[in-house]
Amino acid sequence: MIGRFFRKWFGARGATPPAEASNAWPLVSAPAPVADEGVEAIVEVPAGALPADEVEDRFYRLILSAAPSFEPAMTPAEQSLLRRLKDVFGGERFDVGLLPRLPSVVPQLMRSLRSDDTDSRMLAEQVSRDSVLVGEIIRVANSAFFRSTKPVTGLQQAITLLGQNGLRRVVMQLVMRPILRTGENGIHHAGERLWEHAERCARACSHLGRPACDPFEAFLAGLVSHTGSQAILAELEKYGDAVPQYSRSFIAALAQQMERLSLHAARHWDFPSRVVQALSERADPADAGARTPLGRALIAASRVAMIDVLIDQGGAEADAVLLAVPGQSFTQAQLVECQDAVRAANTVEA
Repeated sequence: MIGRFFRKWFGARGATPPAEASNAWPLVSAPAPVADEGVEAIVEVPAGALPADEVEDRFYRLILSAAPSFEPAMTPAEQSLLRRLKDVFGGERFDVGLLPRLPSVVPQLMRSLRSDDTDSRMLAEQVSRDSVLVGEIIRVANSAFFRSTKPVTGLQQAITLLGQNGLRRVVMQLVMRPILRTGENGIHHAGERLWEHAERCARACSHLGRPACDPFEAFLAGLVSHTGSQAILAELEKYGDAVPQYSRSFIAALAQQMERLSLHAARHWDFPSRVVQALSERADPADAGARTPLGRALIAASRVAMIDVLIDQGGAEADAVLLAVPGQSFTQAQLVECQDAVRAANTVEA
């Protein structure tokens, strides 16, 4: 439930990965410790550190229920399948009707929440048009996180208690959950993992974005970073077993296509410009020099969240962390701290 988000920041993980996880993937060794130029001390690399490309390959294989592979090059069948996907989702011919639709109250509410002049009475009037949203906001306001001395029974009272950032988070989690968790059978399984990633990516991005990024924009960027994935998975399912085993190159190309479609969705939904820019940088990570603080936070946060989902699903060891690259935005200590924060937040609700 959405109320878990607020409580998840305080607690420890209770679940452990399956025992067979250690045999599920070939071992990948992290590079030896390297000192940055001008720095005398050598930073020790954690034993479970995984490079970014390995993290992403494992995560997308989990989403696709695909076996591990170290085949580097795409086969002709994969190239043909990728062209079909690009024909559907790439270029100017893309049909925005293929994107999930947001409830009409969301754009109006988001515009109001960007304005400092909007009071709780006006917000209550807008929210009251959606009975499901009203119930969820009141439920979250009554959760243990807020520790209200009296039960919250009214919408305006709940909005005042949550504040603008709290209200925006509740709204967007309620909206995004069904978008990611839609579908049946294999797609539903993928949707569950994508939603787990979205929640954790939102937390990780908020953590890594401090203090340079707007807290809600960092949360939103993480939450919506996979909104285009389900449309591509549904299209991919039409071709069945056209490709019996995916190469690493195909997985990487498919992931980038998902990221680009998520960017297209954010633009279509008129999300804040800094969120759109961060998603753009994530969809084209080769241009490291042009990254904004939010873009840098999102790219790292997405991989941190992927590791956390992989650990839960037995796709990585319990001590797995994202390997820091010298010269990039976050140190190994910062990534470990972020991973610990995300893991601590994933307490199992009794």
